[in-house]
Amino acid sequence: MFHLIVDSMQAYNQVGMFFAALFCLGIGGLVLGNALYWRVHALRATGSIIGVLADHGSYTPVYRYTTQDGQTHEAKSNVGSNSTRGMETGRTVPLLISAHNPTEAREANNYLLVIIGAVITAPGLVLGYIALTAWPITPMSGIMAVAILAYMAERSHRIFVPKGQRISIAEWKQQHLNTPTAIDLNSVKPIEELVSPEEQAAARQQQFQNSKKAIPILGIFAVILICLSVFLAHKMLRLESSGLRAQGQVVRMQEQYSSDSHGGGGYVYYAIVDYETADHRHIEFKDNVGTNPPSHQAGDKVTVLYLASDPQKEAIIDRGYWNWFVPALLIVIAAVLLWLIRVILAQNEKKS
Repeated sequence: MFHLIVDSMQAYNQVGMFFAALFCLGIGGLVLGNALYWRVHALRATGSIIGVLADHGSYTPVYRYTTQDGQTHEAKSNVGSNSTRGMETGRTVPLLISAHNPTEAREANNYLLVIIGAVITAPGLVLGYIALTAWPITPMSGIMAVAILAYMAERSHRIFVPKGQRISIAEWKQQHLNTPTAIDLNSVKPIEELVSPEEQAAARQQQFQNSKKAIPILGIFAVILICLSVFLAHKMLRLESSGLRAQGQVVRMQEQYSSDSHGGGGYVYYAIVDYETADHRHIEFKDNVGTNPPSHQAGDKVTVLYLASDPQKEAIIDRGYWNWFVPALLIVIAAVLLWLIRVILAQNEKKS
């Protein structure tokens, strides 16, 4: 009975974390997919800002551009901001024009959505990795997955509109397809009329100072992440190239208290594994991955990857390609930080 409760708790945590990973990957994938769709399918043109649409402190730029056939059009950006930076009237910008709506556009050199998508996707990768490696996949995992899906289906039916209240296809077309898409140019105002030049200059100067302070911080974090990734990758490369594999068994779970930055903490459980080396020595070691709840139970069979020169200190539970997940994730994060530094420097050069 005790093992059944423990298995149920582990499966519940595993499936819950896996669904959280799918949620992050789904949202992040949608954002990245939308950005990629615009990059592939949007029409490209060069336009100039003719003004902005103001809405409760948020400003949406409006562009005027000319297509290849010589026709002039106006398009509203699909991204607004409470910052006036880059919204000067007459500023020339490369545009991506929606392939389905000529009055919708976004700046071609704006990668904000890509960054947001990457930031949302990264936790999904981490959660997915933990869900697949921190706990063993057992029949109870499948049972718990079915139970959680049934619960989600029972709760989510309320978000759907009852059949009797749904609008017809004709009504939907009347509401959406017959709505004018032209921009009301009477509502478009130069940003200079809404925000004084002094306020704009002060805001730009403050943003410039903040970006200058951010560059060394981002650089330090990037260097630390790169060094840590190289260290972990070198260690893993040694194990993969010179290491041996053997079948091992979890003999017990070692409890270890771990504190956090908020003054709290909790217990983390590490697997203590026993295995036999190629020269018939029995070695016992503590795995370097700790989890809560425990990822293994006493008696679980695992594959051990170890170095013959130091079979106790240089040994891990072999997780296949997932062994490289942490070094690869650190490199990706460092690359994003370096790219942000490059973007900030390029923007500062334009302003100076």
